[in-house]
Amino acid sequence: MAPGSATGTDRSFSAKWNMTPPEDRRRLAAFQQRWFLERFGFADEAALADHLACRGLVLDAGTGLGYDAARYARLSSAHVVGLDITDSVDIAARDFGGPQNLHFVQGDLETPPFAPAIFDLIVADQVIHHTTDCARTFATLATLLAPGGELAVYVYRRKALIRELADDHVRALTSAMSVAECLEFSEAITELGRALSDLDATVALTRGIPLLGIPAGEHHVQRLLYWCFLKCFWNEELGWHSSVMTNFDWYHPPSASRHTEQEVRAWCMSAGLAVVHLGTTLSGISVRARRN
Repeated sequence: MAPGSATGTDRSFSAKWNMTPPEDRRRLAAFQQRWFLERFGFADEAALADHLACRGLVLDAGTGLGYDAARYARLSSAHVVGLDITDSVDIAARDFGGPQNLHFVQGDLETPPFAPAIFDLIVADQVIHHTTDCARTFATLATLLAPGGELAVYVYRRKALIRELADDHVRALTSAMSVAECLEFSEAITELGRALSDLDATVALTRGIPLLGIPAGEHHVQRLLYWCFLKCFWNEELGWHSSVMTNFDWYHPPSASRHTEQEVRAWCMSAGLAVVHLGTTLSGISVRARRN
């Protein structure tokens, strides 16, 4: 997903989307749409359609390639707006344009070009952690909710101690790279992730290391390194290119903030929103919150 930030993030995600070929777009869309249902508490696509049935105006904030916006438009009669600061909106319009209830707009979600209190549903999935101030962007999006409207957001979760230290240090270097340089780095880190995954090795820890956020139990070596020491994403289902792009969109954008469940709940409370669903995984926090 691409965020709205005119501080270099647009450059990172414009590069990502323009480097993603059609076959990978389709594979990524299928993977992400299935994962969306799991994270936001929908049993299946029919349950999502039921949730959309009462929505008149929907915003997909940071629409990227537009497949989520297209899905909302397909599943409902709501008018759906896909907003993105990058030129991915041109790709989205080309791939999904046509339905009269689907609209793509280029603009910055940190300063969205909409009147307040007009949207019945706003989705910002894997987006606002790439803006300059995640909490402020959440609050800004909340002002666009109509009474009874719902805001659905996913943000990165804070990781184990050494992983956090490595993320801060390595990202300070990679986010300053050119697109080509960071792409080369992302390919190398993806190769590491794939090689570790192919080992299919595990280690068993009887005590764990609480200070480092490592629990007791059996750990797959690649997953242990990934969650606790260094982001080296690899997913066999997504394949090489999408795995490289996943690493790229972690290491290249200037902002990639991580958060806690307590922070997310505080954002909702401060914005006057009631939490209706909150799911926490090792990777991130998914919340749906409603304006009463």
